[in-house]
Amino acid sequence: MTSIEIVDNPRKAQQLAQVLASVWGETNAISVDVIIAVVHSGGYASLASRKTGTAKQIIGGSLALVGRHENKLHSHVTGVVGDAVNSGVGRALKQHQWAWAKENNFAAISWTFDPLVRRNAHFNLVTLGAKVVNYHRDFYGELNDKINASDSTDRLVVERRVADCDLAPSAKTITAEQGDETISTPADIVGLRLSANLPDQALVRQWRQDQRENFESAFAASKFVRGFTADGSYVLSSTAS
Repeated sequence: MTSIEIVDNPRKAQQLAQVLASVWGETNAISVDVIIAVVHSGGYASLASRKTGTAKQIIGGSLALVGRHENKLHSHVTGVVGDAVNSGVGRALKQHQWAWAKENNFAAISWTFDPLVRRNAHFNLVTLGAKVVNYHRDFYGELNDKINASDSTDRLVVERRVADCDLAPSAKTITAEQGDETISTPADIVGLRLSANLPDQALVRQWRQDQRENFESAFAASKFVRGFTADGSYVLSSTAS
């Protein structure tokens, strides 16, 4: 069973820093002093753990900043380590974060994610019921961590509503209707990025460029992301519909 606890001392901050470094590598690791500063200034930090015999194993964590505009919490990073990936730990962290935001009277939680990563799109838009609010080209600039290295950091910005919600949002996959536009995702962009084959690297760049053009064109035409399909495509509709 997964347990979630708030980071409220330097030891726990060190554990969270180690989790994040394990997921993304040491290159762009978040330092302990930054985590402590975020918590001290009213932000959110948590650890996920599970019992292995009598020992407690740290398997994930999350860090969120207080946004100045519209009383929003900005979830900067959430990570799960090793064999705990795809075991429900990420969802437990995000549900805990939502409950904390509710208790602390935030209106919504925002975050960014790479629109090429299909499993993240499904998790964010379907499991968590977040809504896409914007698309940014190369949002973070160049990152040299072990997940993003060699690719541009285009991002979708999403929001999960907190105010006026009795329960944390969720959604279902949808199907495209007449007049909708769809934007597809690769089955495993992270695997392609990690491949040593040059054709795979070229394919990564092509996926990024094609998806960027499609999203920027759709947003310029005042379309919005209505949902996500079971086979891994964004569905965009006109705001006039």
